Amino acid sequence: MSMRNFRKNFIVILVSFGLNMISFPAYAVVIDFEEINRSYSGNSLDSKGFNFFNDCQNFALCILHRDPNSRYNADPGGVTFAQNSPKATTTLTNINGNAFDLISIDFADYFNFRTPQNILLIGTYAIGGTISQTIALQAILGLETFIFNWQGLTQVSWVETTGNWLQFDNVIVQEIVPQAKSFGVPAPASMALLGLGLLGFFAARRNRHHKFFA
Repeated sequence: MSMRNFRKNFIVILVSFGLNMISFPAYAVVIDFEEINRSYSGNSLDSKGFNFFNDCQNFALCILHRDPNSRYNADPGGVTFAQNSPKATTTLTNINGNAFDLISIDFADYFNFRTPQNILLIGTYAIGGTISQTIALQAILGLETFIFNWQGLTQVSWVETTGNWLQFDNVIVQEIVPQAKSFGVPAPASMALLGLGLLGFFAARRNRHHKFFA
């Protein structure tokens, strides 16, 4: 197993364990698109139980598959997806309708040309209301990891507010299954353990730039 895949598997185990230690089970998923080994273009994409929908006008070309051999791919050796229409919005939802938490997303500019740009993300809470954050891509090669830890969402959408187009990968979410479950561990202690584990994991990602948003 490569170090890249080891880190992805580690975060899935860590997040799932931490949530199970509280009051309900949650299932962490790393949506890295590696299972999609064919060319794809369209406005709606399903991966690992989640849907990505882009509202661009040219439906056939809204979201484009970036294969590992593309010189524009910001994840060498992996797969990314690119938004192919300027100022179009991509919305992430859980296909089965359950609420989910957004842990992090990796973004890069469309051509991986070190182009700085701003991206607005808006999360919609299952209990009502929204949360938003504008992030800034730096003038660097490759993907940047942005950490959110937004909880109890029905959807997350993003659109570039400066610059045109972008690519995304490694969307880490956790699906919340609404049922009572407890292992007798106090929630504050569980969250502290989970927080320490997450900090340790992301600190180990030496080859990736990352930012935290709460």
